[in-house]
Amino acid sequence: MAQNELYYRDYLQLDRILSAQQPRSAAAGTPAHDELLFIIVHQVYELWFKLALYELDDIIERFAQPYVPEHEVATAVFRLERIRKILELAVAQFELLETMTPLDFLEFRDLLHPASGFQSLQFRLLELRLGLDEEERVLRSYAASLDERDRARIEQVRTQPTLFAVTEQWLERMPFLEVGQYRFWSEYRHAVHRMFERERAAILAHPALPEQEKQRKLEQVDSNAAAFEALFDAERYEELRRKRLRRLSYRATLAALFLMLYRDYPLLQLPFRFLDGLIRVDQQLSLWRYRHAIMVSRMIGSKVGTGGSSGYDYLLQTTIRQRVFADLAQLSSYLLPRSEIPPLPEQLQAQLRFAFELAGQG
Repeated sequence: MAQNELYYRDYLQLDRILSAQQPRSAAAGTPAHDELLFIIVHQVYELWFKLALYELDDIIERFAQPYVPEHEVATAVFRLERIRKILELAVAQFELLETMTPLDFLEFRDLLHPASGFQSLQFRLLELRLGLDEEERVLRSYAASLDERDRARIEQVRTQPTLFAVTEQWLERMPFLEVGQYRFWSEYRHAVHRMFERERAAILAHPALPEQEKQRKLEQVDSNAAAFEALFDAERYEELRRKRLRRLSYRATLAALFLMLYRDYPLLQLPFRFLDGLIRVDQQLSLWRYRHAIMVSRMIGSKVGTGGSSGYDYLLQTTIRQRVFADLAQLSSYLLPRSEIPPLPEQLQAQLRFAFELAGQG
C-alpha cells in the first residue's frame, strides 16, 4: 500500500492496545489462565466509561447555556440513550467475567493488592459529572485511595457544572406554569383533592369491607394526600429538602411534573423524553452497581475487597443510596390518570402545538 495510506492497525493503534495486557501471575512465574480475561474486561469497562464521559460532557455543555434550543434538547436525548446503551453493555459484561469461577480468581487475586476497581478515576468522574450528592456517598473518603494525580483531577472536576445542576436550572426556567389568569398548580391541586375525595367515598361506600379494613385504607389515602400537599406548599417542600428527603428545587419539581403530565403536547415531547432519559440512565447505573455487587458476592463471598472496602456490603449500599435523579423517578407518585388531568387553557394549548399543525387548522 502507498506510504501515506491509512492502515486499520495504525488507525486503531492496535499495537499499543493489544500489548497493554500484562498479567501479574505470569510475571510472578505462576501463570493464571483467567487473569487475561480479568484484565481485558476491566480495560473494556474503562473504554466504555471514557465514551460515557465524552457523551455526558457534551450534554452538560449544551444545557449549561442560558437558553437551550429545542434541537439541542433533541441531541441530548440521543446522547442519553447512547449512555444508557453503554451502561447496558457494561452490565452484560458481567456474564463474560463470570465465566471465571471463584477458584480461578483465587489463582491471582492476592497479586492485585491494593489495586481495585474502587480506584477507577473515570467511574468517579462519571458519578461527579452526573451530579451524585457527596452527602449520599456510602464512603466519602474514597479519594484517599487514589494517587495524587487522580485526586487532583477529582478536585478539578468538582468545580465544574454537573448534569443534575444544569438540568435543575433548565427546569427552573421552564415557562407555561403561569399564563394570564391560569395557574397550573392551583388547577392541579383541585384535581388531586377531587381524586382523594372520590377514593374516600368509594372506601366508605364499599359494602363488603370490614370497618377495620376501611379505616386502614382511609389512613393510606390520608398518607398519600399528605405527600401531595408538600407539592402545594413551598415551605413544606423546602423542609423536606432540609431533611434531605428531596434534592431537586421546588420550582424545578413543578416544571418536571408539568412535563410528565402534559407530555403528549408536541412541544413537551422532547423535554419529557430528556427527563425520562435521565431516569433510565440512573436506573441503568444502579443496575450496574447491583450486578457488580452480586458478582463480588459470588467471587469473594464476605471477604474484604482488594481495595480495602467491605466488598459486597459496600456495593449493595451504593445501589440503594447513590442515585442521582431519584426525585424525578419519584414524581410518578404524583401523577393522575389522563382523564383526571386538568385541561390547559386554549391559549396555552396553542403554544404547545407545532406551528404547521396550527397552520393546517387555519
